[in-house]
Amino acid sequence: MSDHHSEIDMSEVYQLPHQQVSLSDFPSDEEWILDIGGGGEGIIGRLKGRQVVAIDKRRPELESTASDALKLVMDARELQFLEKSFGTVTIFFTLMYMPFEDLDTIFSEIARVLKPGGELLMWDVKVEVPADLDPKIKYFMVPLTVTFPDGTTNETGYGAYIRNQNIESFVTVATAHGFELEESKANDLTFYARLSLRKG
Repeated sequence: MSDHHSEIDMSEVYQLPHQQVSLSDFPSDEEWILDIGGGGEGIIGRLKGRQVVAIDKRRPELESTASDALKLVMDARELQFLEKSFGTVTIFFTLMYMPFEDLDTIFSEIARVLKPGGELLMWDVKVEVPADLDPKIKYFMVPLTVTFPDGTTNETGYGAYIRNQNIESFVTVATAHGFELEESKANDLTFYARLSLRKG
């Protein structure tokens, strides 16, 4: 699992089917991009290079990231940036690691450091825990193929503690902090949402 757990007992893992994500380039107008959870595969850093400031709570995740992004050890609940520092914030398959009770704080921080009219882009996975799931299951895992705009691919996988989650789990909280949903897409078990921060 490309995630924050080690020595996982695979008998405790709920395996989701393999997913395909086609990553489109997005306009960023030379503005800084804050990538939350940008360690590990560092997909957004690989896409947008030196425009990206990638943060992760875990230094080893950042040290293993092969991209030109600026990499900083930081907790999304307490972003160490001034207000209105970024034109875009991205969260690529990192929402699954965020406890629901932390979402208010995290989205409040994102709204604080994002410029009015700036965009929040989120990609993640929908999880529906079966009612008859073996109670010893603690985690879920989703294998993933990411296709970049140039056609190159990255084979990876993400996993976290198992819970029910979907796009509404996150968009609902974001809209309470001044965001408006501009676009959303669902593809089998993955989803994408593009939100903008209201001006004024």
